[in-house]
Amino acid sequence: MDSQIAKIEAHVVNVPHSRALAWSGGATDGTTRTIIEVETRDGLVGLGEAPGADAASRIKSRIGARVIGTNIWERSVLREKCLGKASDFAGMNDAGSVYAFAAIEMALWDIAGKRVGMPVYKLLGGAVRDRALFSAYAYSTEERSASSERETPGIIAEIARDLVAATGSAIFEFKIGRHSVECDIETVHAVREAIGPHTRIGVDANLLYSTDQARRFLEGTRGTGISNFEEPVCSLAGMNRLRADFGVPISTHCSNFDQLSPYPLIDSVVGDLHGDGGISGNLLVAEIAARNGRRYWFRSHSELGIAFAAFAHVGIASPAMDHPAQCLINWMEHTLTTEHWVVRDGGVRPPDRPGLGVELDRQALKHYAERHAREGSYSYYDRP
Repeated sequence: MDSQIAKIEAHVVNVPHSRALAWSGGATDGTTRTIIEVETRDGLVGLGEAPGADAASRIKSRIGARVIGTNIWERSVLREKCLGKASDFAGMNDAGSVYAFAAIEMALWDIAGKRVGMPVYKLLGGAVRDRALFSAYAYSTEERSASSERETPGIIAEIARDLVAATGSAIFEFKIGRHSVECDIETVHAVREAIGPHTRIGVDANLLYSTDQARRFLEGTRGTGISNFEEPVCSLAGMNRLRADFGVPISTHCSNFDQLSPYPLIDSVVGDLHGDGGISGNLLVAEIAARNGRRYWFRSHSELGIAFAAFAHVGIASPAMDHPAQCLINWMEHTLTTEHWVVRDGGVRPPDRPGLGVELDRQALKHYAERHAREGSYSYYDRP
């Protein structure tokens, strides 16, 4: 057996969403992703996935050549070849390189599982729960007008009712901050009425509420049982103050625990499968979060089937990830895998097949790669 990397291929794809995903910073009709295949010298192939097209550019221009010959078991060597020496302060790495590393690392976990005949979650220590937990998750409505504000509470309430019924999730999360604070308040009340008293509600303002807006929103939604408010304002100190004043749990994407340490009331870190260092990095961050008394779960970047499989393997194996991860898999026109992903009873159990347990749908890969070649990458429109 020769476990050295012999070849890496990167494919950029455009996959439409089944509805436009709109948030406070804009809207988009689909997702652009990089799909990679890593092949060893003895012919084993592992799959990886990254957000956007930049990862493919980095792999084709420099990172791919650097990692040829690396043994699949030497992930720390792989990281150094992709990103240079690790440090505990600032880095020189661009997002595209970090995403490329995470996608390659994902593929190496896939190969490792295939090599020993075990699913990835068993390589990570085995299942600690029956299924990886996922939320019912939605963005806001696309248009921003008086008429759309009147319609938004009813539209989101209907989506919430349908998604909770379909997924069995214990929490419905959605974007706020695109419309007026009054519309957001009315939407939360409509969602609560639609899903009943027992399903939790989470909201995400993507840092774009002012302090005054966040306070008005929290005043107006008292009694609705919001269980998590993700990044209400653009200041960690401001988030900490809102937690103190209103008692609603707060989460952030900041995974630097030195930066978080002055703000002990921020409850949770919502991590990034790629930005936080791939599968290995996320397990480490989740463990550090737990040691610091904070919860940790994944945010969604419109993952397709390969990255979603990684979500599921990490989610079932990490003791710290006992809160549902965000989930947009139901909004994808296609996942590019032959595995049909469906969230049921609040979660997903990954396939009990070697590696990530998924296979590429080659026809779909060709179709959506051609779509990217014609259209270029998806971008956000309707920015304020």
